[in-house]
Order: sequence, then C-alpha cells, then structure tokens
Amino acid sequence: MAREKKFSTEDMYMETHKLLLSVGYDKFSFGLLATSLKVSRAAIYKYYTNKDELIYSYMVSEMEKMVEDLDQIEWISGYLSQFQQLFALIFEYSDLHQISFMIPTNGKTDSAKIKEKKQQSLVLHKRFFEQIQQFIQIGQDKGYIKQTIPIGLIIELIFHSVTIPNRSRLTQQERASFLQEIICQGIFENQSDTSVTLRHTNCTTYELVYLK
Repeated sequence: MAREKKFSTEDMYMETHKLLLSVGYDKFSFGLLATSLKVSRAAIYKYYTNKDELIYSYMVSEMEKMVEDLDQIEWISGYLSQFQQLFALIFEYSDLHQISFMIPTNGKTDSAKIKEKKQQSLVLHKRFFEQIQQFIQIGQDKGYIKQTIPIGLIIELIFHSVTIPNRSRLTQQERASFLQEIICQGIFENQSDTSVTLRHTNCTTYELVYLK
C-alpha cells in the first residue's frame, strides 16, 4: 500500500487561502483541496469534518497573526506616519478581509467546533476593530481627521478599499499608496480653487454643488 503524502496544517491553510481567492467559497471543496495538496480527501477528513470547520480554523489563525502584528508595531513619531503604518498592516491582510466577506453568516446547523471558531473570530475582530477605532478617535481629537465623519464609516471605507479587485495591474505597494492617498486626500487636484459639496435634496438623491 502506498504511503500517504505528508502535509502540515500550514500547507492546508496556504492552499485553502489560494483556492478561496481563485474559486470562491461556494466552489471550494475538499476535492479541490486534495488535488492541490496531492493527497486523498480522506487524509483531509482526518483533520476536519467539513469545509466550514477548515475555513474558520484558517481564518482564526490568520486573525491571530494580524492582531499580534498590530500589537507589535513599533510606532514611529507623527500621526500621519502612524496612519501609514496602520494602513500598510491592514493592506497586508487584504486577502483575509476579502475572504471574510465571502463566508455566509447564517449557520443554524453549525457544529460545536464551528461555533467555537466563530466566537474566537468575533473576539479577535472586536479587539482589532477597537484598536483601530481608538486610533481614528485620537486622529479626530488632535485635528488630523474630520470630526464630522463617523468613525465607523471611516473604518468601513478603509477595510472595503483594500478588497477592491486589482484590475489596474498595479503592484501591491502601488495600490496601497494610491488607496491611502485617495482616503487621506481625495481625488481633486486643487481643492483651494474649487470645492465640491453634495447637497441632500431628498431621501434618495443628492445634487452636486460646485463652488468657485
């Protein structure tokens, strides 16, 4: 009898990561994973009973790394420079954010193990979110960030921006730089000459107002 090829948990996580990004959650299966790892499906079932259990285990592992990386940042002086550090970290884990948006939230038949992993991911997400929230609050208190913009909306904008598909063929570094510039400075060239505001006309439409 041929011996089963050896593979590690890290190997499974790495291939799971690649497959989720290439085929998505719905098409992801142990069959595809087994093919990528060049092992049998039975070998994978020795570790996980279904794909959700594997995916949540992978996500918790990555979120633990992300939170640890945030805790270990050696902050340089200056709030704007620190914002660049924070954005770079969030962008580094952009694949994880993209994958998290794929996963269905409704799991009425979740096993005890999946419920445990979901709870762990919620705790880690809350911890990461609160640290970013505190950082944005400091920026508003010190006058770096507009106080009129809700903190939650700023955070959502940052997280969603890093999951935008890369159809422009820019490098990761270029994308991170441009997205950060758009978030911090906007897209208008001469803001001192021409300001553009949105005037709310009713509950469903907005009117552009150009002020010269």
